[in-house]
Amino acid sequence: MFKRLFLPINLQLFSADLGGEGGDGQSTAAEPEKKTEEQSEKTFTQAELDKILADRVAREKKKQLETADKLKKLEEYEQAEEERKKAAMSEAERLKAEKEEASKKAEEAAEQAKKAQESANQRIVNTEIKSIARSLNANDLNDVLTLLDKSSIEIDDEGNVKGVDEAVNTLKEAKPWMFKQSLGADAVGGSNPAKNPSVNEISAKEKELADAQEKALKDSRFMGTVTRIYNELIALRQRK
Repeated sequence: MFKRLFLPINLQLFSADLGGEGGDGQSTAAEPEKKTEEQSEKTFTQAELDKILADRVAREKKKQLETADKLKKLEEYEQAEEERKKAAMSEAERLKAEKEEASKKAEEAAEQAKKAQESANQRIVNTEIKSIARSLNANDLNDVLTLLDKSSIEIDDEGNVKGVDEAVNTLKEAKPWMFKQSLGADAVGGSNPAKNPSVNEISAKEKELADAQEKALKDSRFMGTVTRIYNELIALRQRK
């Protein structure tokens, strides 16, 4: 398509052809007005149309790129926010797990400390029991520890042991055969003591007493037998 070119025409040069001096002046005046209206019409070449179309396409592409960039930034922001929330949640869970682990270790440490204290207290009590039992001439300190009722024994805040004397003396009264007795002039209470026993007789009685004591540790029904044999052994030793 070719662009139409309009050039201004000097009508005075063609006045002779249009009637000369004696010609019609009206037709000469109307012709320039018609040409001016034609010159006011806008026309485009193909190159200009192509350029206009290319500019519009470029603007649309630019808008699309800007929109895509905004969407990408929004997506990145949302993803970063999601990661931040996950990280915050993970941190909270980690702190919770650490707190639970610390609490568990504290409980275990407290339990171990309690057991250690109880064990130490038990050693203190046993030492005190053995000391009192030894002063009362106990035959076997381990037997006293086994049979002694420790429910009334306690340790105060200052570490003092209370109730051991009473507990050991109560055991001695209930089971005198577990303690050595003082030998009197006439243990059997008779004015005419029997003949002196032989060494074998005393040894046999001691063995009988040991057997009875062993049975009594397993079965309390043998305690009476132990007491009887023990008194018999005391009497034999007094007659010797």
